[in-house]
Amino acid sequence: MQTLGILSLALYMGSMFMIVFFVSPVLLRSEELKNLPGRLYGRVLWRFYPVAALLLLVYLIFGDEKVLALLCIFVLSLSVALSFYLRRFKRSIGDIDALEYNHPLRSRFRKGSFISNFLLFSNFLLAMLSFYLELHAN
Repeated sequence: MQTLGILSLALYMGSMFMIVFFVSPVLLRSEELKNLPGRLYGRVLWRFYPVAALLLLVYLIFGDEKVLALLCIFVLSLSVALSFYLRRFKRSIGDIDALEYNHPLRSRFRKGSFISNFLLFSNFLLAMLSFYLELHAN
């Protein structure tokens, strides 16, 4: 059964790797015309969160590193909460491309996006640490 925990953690790590290192940089690369890529990235994240929560739950149940699994779940919950806040904030702003690049509202949204990416990257590092400890415990 421990194999199921390691497999779910590996799938979680792989999906985090794809989001942090490929999807996010490719979609959010330009400084202009952020509306459509940002909306697409948001949809990707909202579809990823339930899958990630399920994978972490399976890892929590079947894996050995319970504290790190709970920490990953906590950081993922922070990411979900921040994404929810950013989605509501973005809806209140409207078209983000209509604002100047240095406008305070756009700047605030950008900072929130950076924090969101930092949380996802931190979660990826926590998952890597868990994976390393799981493999070397046996």
